[in-house]
Amino acid sequence: MHINFNGKEIELSFGLRTLTEIDKELGFEMEGANLGEGVEMLVPKLQSGNIIGISKIIKAASGKNGPKTYENLEVILDDIAENEGFEAFGEQVIEELGKRPMTRNLVPEDMKKKSPVKAVENEG
Repeated sequence: MHINFNGKEIELSFGLRTLTEIDKELGFEMEGANLGEGVEMLVPKLQSGNIIGISKIIKAASGKNGPKTYENLEVILDDIAENEGFEAFGEQVIEELGKRPMTRNLVPEDMKKKSPVKAVENEG
């Protein structure tokens, strides 16, 4: 999955580094300690089109080539809002998460794209 930033296509990656960042960014703090648990909030934030959640997800998933400032994120978010909408973008990210072995368990079964199952002939 890619986003457009400063005229370049930037790949959004949902590997371990990204998930760790998302866990911190979308998690919660109690008495100065970050308790994580942000990964559990990932799909609900995407489903609702939550702009703050989406901005944090984009920042974490775009890596070193992605936006570094709020102003950069605003450019990307404006583009998403004008061209597809936040909920539609969130659905695309959820679909991408459902394809990957490490993140597939985050996506509820009813939201995963079902791949056609090939019939296997039983020779016997």
